[in-house]
Amino acid sequence: MMKSVAYKILGTGLLASTLIGCGSSAQNSETKVTNGREITESTYPSVVLLVMETAEGQGICTGTFVNDSQVISAGHCVEGLDPVDPSMYVVTTNSAGEYVATAKAVSFKRNPSYNIRLGVSPYDVSVINFEAGSAPATSPLATRSPSAGDKLTIVGYGNNVNEFDNYGQLTGSGAGTKRAGTNTVGSVSGGFINFNGLPESDGYTSKGTLVSSGSGDSGGPLFVNGALAGVTSGGGLRSDGRGGYLATSKYVDVNSVYVKSFLASQIKK
Repeated sequence: MMKSVAYKILGTGLLASTLIGCGSSAQNSETKVTNGREITESTYPSVVLLVMETAEGQGICTGTFVNDSQVISAGHCVEGLDPVDPSMYVVTTNSAGEYVATAKAVSFKRNPSYNIRLGVSPYDVSVINFEAGSAPATSPLATRSPSAGDKLTIVGYGNNVNEFDNYGQLTGSGAGTKRAGTNTVGSVSGGFINFNGLPESDGYTSKGTLVSSGSGDSGGPLFVNGALAGVTSGGGLRSDGRGGYLATSKYVDVNSVYVKSFLASQIKK
């Protein structure tokens, strides 16, 4: 059972309006959306909302427990945090709808080859350590890279709605709600698992399919056959040639030469 800590972070409904998705801001013209189906916290229980206290304010990422105390997330999600006492918390909602911390990170290790200046990068992975017994559930690591055409599921707490602000820039809302969606692997190359999604429902595609990663999904999982095969690094919007947009998602392949040895050295046996 996940341990509880006496640390209430937020009240009700504040994540969507006051927190920023990791690696982005309200003015980011490449803010994307998950366009998945809302799920309960007990669905994919190994996947958790991470809230960070940074100099810029509170930010969010997504992570996956792979054993009772270790979360795999993105390297950029720990940027600016103290490696031996990071201000990062696993957060869930209580019966009153308030966001409450249930565990605090005690340390982390980031892939030493990653640098924030790289942005979206095949090295973009971190292992975040919590106290023993912190995990509500765990997911296994995939033992091989997926192939093009494999079915995948992504889970995250990122933005789910595209909106344009008063400056005409694309922003997002809905962060902090757990969502999942399905797609298929487009390609696996350069240390990435790549696929395209729809930024919004187009009226023809069922909600929750052809989904893309969004701001706040950073570090979240890509599951293939129930195993953690990829970790969200980023992506971007591009024209679909019909007046709309497609979102290209890039997930770090956990079995690539860029990160496999790092993860093996950090994950408890």
